[in-house]
Amino acid sequence: MGDTQLSTKAQRTDVLDLLKQFSRIGATSDGGVSRLAASREDGEIRDFLCAWFKQNDFTVRVDRTGNIFGILQLAENGDGSAFYCGSHLDSQPNGGRFDGALGVASACVAALAIRTLCIAGKIDPAFDQFVVACWTGEEGSRFQPSLIGSAAFTDRISFDDALSSCDCEGLTLGEALTSINYLGKDTPPKPHHYFELHIEQSSGLQDANTPVGIVTSSWGALKCRISIVGRSDHTGPTPMEDRRDALLAASHLIIRANEISKAASEPLYSSVGRIEVLPNSPNTIAESASLWVEFRSPDPSSLRNAQDELEQAMCDIANRTGCELEAVRTTKRAVVEFDANAVQTVRDCWDAANISYLKMKTIAGHDAVNLQSVCPSTLMFVPSNDGISHSPEEFTSDEDIASGFEGMLHALSALISRPDQSQVCGGDFA
Repeated sequence: MGDTQLSTKAQRTDVLDLLKQFSRIGATSDGGVSRLAASREDGEIRDFLCAWFKQNDFTVRVDRTGNIFGILQLAENGDGSAFYCGSHLDSQPNGGRFDGALGVASACVAALAIRTLCIAGKIDPAFDQFVVACWTGEEGSRFQPSLIGSAAFTDRISFDDALSSCDCEGLTLGEALTSINYLGKDTPPKPHHYFELHIEQSSGLQDANTPVGIVTSSWGALKCRISIVGRSDHTGPTPMEDRRDALLAASHLIIRANEISKAASEPLYSSVGRIEVLPNSPNTIAESASLWVEFRSPDPSSLRNAQDELEQAMCDIANRTGCELEAVRTTKRAVVEFDANAVQTVRDCWDAANISYLKMKTIAGHDAVNLQSVCPSTLMFVPSNDGISHSPEEFTSDEDIASGFEGMLHALSALISRPDQSQVCGGDFA
């Protein structure tokens, strides 16, 4: 915590209380949450969030992919400029209660705190509106691609493509949003800056005993859904040489993806996080398989090489197994540099407030990555215990949340204030 206190005890308590209320919706018996995008549980937490917005004088808007925007007026500059801040409330299956939810809870309370500072004349805002954003389907666990709501919002994919994305049961995102009454029609304000607080999902801050991190860039990603078609047959009498086993071909490809990562000259992470097999019977050779293969790297050339090697591996495995392999969907996310001026503003502010921080890169994808394509975007991290994420064991302490919220308010105050207002960086807010 810095020498200059900006947040109040009540505000920090409000963040913890709101996060606790979020965690009750979709709670699992082992302390995690399951709130897949556009599920019943997601609908319930959306209802809760919208009710909270209305109780606190926000105007609520919902767009065509179900993104929710709580709008709070800060000033009457007349230009309609909007400062966005938020994250997401959907989760992985049996995921953690901090991922995304902490960012939304913090944004909600921060919006009210910033408005209070504006009313008191301690901030002269350069923006008319403060918009808390809750993005649809950030996780990508039910509907792909991940970050689907912010991708449609920033025109990285079309609204129609987003809404036609199907889950494993063939239900589209549009149908799922309709079922929970969140297929909206509103057009929210144009964003002029975006800010996101998120748990680190790694152990860098914890290892350095540092309360906050400012993210300068994101790793790129290559995500491929591979279809493998073989031939179903009896697992008993069918001769080995006559088999076209789709699951065997999938196994070869899983191993090869791992080998590609380990042989790369630059950092290259990979995984196969999902497999679907048909007919999925112990007595039948697999007729087909689908794999979700992913590579991540800070080096664009490593991702290009990984794609080339994966395509070559698919050809080799097809020849070895007699199966047909095809990349039916490929998604690329470029390496992104976050707005350098905003990063420097936050660093200067934290330095003035004596808040310790790290400069960091993010390997995980966040909605802030998409927003950088349409406006300056800022991403900050708070510690994750042992770096565990997407798990019920995911944890960030109350003390780290309080320190993170303090750092967030200092950063927001500096970014939202007019450039000539010097007291926002470590000045007297009491």
